[in-house]
Amino acid sequence: MANNLGLDLGLFNRINLNVDVYDKRAKSLLMYRPLPLTSGYSSVLENIGSIRNRGVEFTLNTRNLAGDFKWETNFNLALNRNKVTKLNGSDKFATPSSTQPVGLNEDMDKWYMRIWAGVDPNNGDPLWEKIVTDADGKQYLTYTNSYNAATLQYTGSSSAPKFTGGMLNTFSYKGISLSAFVNFVYGNYVMNGMRQFFDSDGLYDSYNQMVLADGWSRWSKPGDIATHPKPLLGGNKAANEPSSRFLEDGSYLRLRNVTLAYDFPNELLRRAKINTARVFLSGDNLMTATHFSGTDPEVTLSDGNSSTKYPLSKKFMLGVSIGF
Repeated sequence: MANNLGLDLGLFNRINLNVDVYDKRAKSLLMYRPLPLTSGYSSVLENIGSIRNRGVEFTLNTRNLAGDFKWETNFNLALNRNKVTKLNGSDKFATPSSTQPVGLNEDMDKWYMRIWAGVDPNNGDPLWEKIVTDADGKQYLTYTNSYNAATLQYTGSSSAPKFTGGMLNTFSYKGISLSAFVNFVYGNYVMNGMRQFFDSDGLYDSYNQMVLADGWSRWSKPGDIATHPKPLLGGNKAANEPSSRFLEDGSYLRLRNVTLAYDFPNELLRRAKINTARVFLSGDNLMTATHFSGTDPEVTLSDGNSSTKYPLSKKFMLGVSIGF
């Protein structure tokens, strides 16, 4: 079942607004269900439940200046949420062994793992949250330095951004044009898998140890309030195992492209018997603003994992385009 509502609005022959709101509900969600290893298979594809997909897409095109000097802006924004509304039987998770299990009544991309609680100031041990239930059924939050004893739980963060978008501005004057395109992602959390190796508190002697970012500190003596545990040969109590310690804000603003171009005038082109001729200089991936400590915050949003990939490189191009 799908419900869609759209709005197309044009004003003064200079402003065009498009808004799409949708609410889609799908049954028979197809996913892998884990099987006991004694079966000889790890999982099987099954229709395990239902999902609700809601979102808004917004596009705005404006002609800010007309005449010899022109300025046009194209802006888009998108918000999307996926929530599992039903699972077969009494299952709470469709993929219970995953760090992003498909959980009943939860958004599909939420992180589910042990929650990092920092460093014990007394001895430099890593700490995680542990939920304890007493005899009366009441739950209490405690802390443990045992990774296996820590409680698996939702972290309150997701690999799905709160919104994504982009903006293109184009300026032109008598054949000269300048365009700049930026795109952005906001509100998603990325698992920085590289830190499990390079920020491993002494576990791997074959990797260079990561230089701590501004605001981070390493425990060295009792009483230190630090972000990183005491480094030990062989690691410190599984501190580098997957947990919310390595979840980082993956929001970014990237200057994706800037292009400066000149289109030769029609009179000159007619004399040369050429339809179009343009000379241009462009640059890609010129700047990225982010708090992410890894090489590149741009990841597959549904997966949310950043590993040892090579970051996007800057590119510059000088060219001539001719059409006959």
